[in-house]
Amino acid sequence: MSIHRPKRVTYRSSRESNPLDPEPKENKPASWAEAVQGKSDADFTPYAVKTTYTVGALIKHPKFGNGVVVAVEPQKIDVLFESGERKLAHAL
Repeated sequence: MSIHRPKRVTYRSSRESNPLDPEPKENKPASWAEAVQGKSDADFTPYAVKTTYTVGALIKHPKFGNGVVVAVEPQKIDVLFESGERKLAHAL
């Protein structure tokens, strides 16, 4: 006979909520066309996993094409491409 023990679940907020602090606003562009408006192909740098990117960086991916970094996490970035938003690795 085995004893079934439920998994322990803890909920911890990554950020303590303070009513005086405003919620962070995301400044994501409304569309891919709006994000790349006025940019030429020379402005886009080739995508590399080892490179560290910042929000607003312009990258050229071999499969997805030209994109704009819209969010950055420690080892992942959200990139807006013409076909939609993708999550890619960076800073490895």
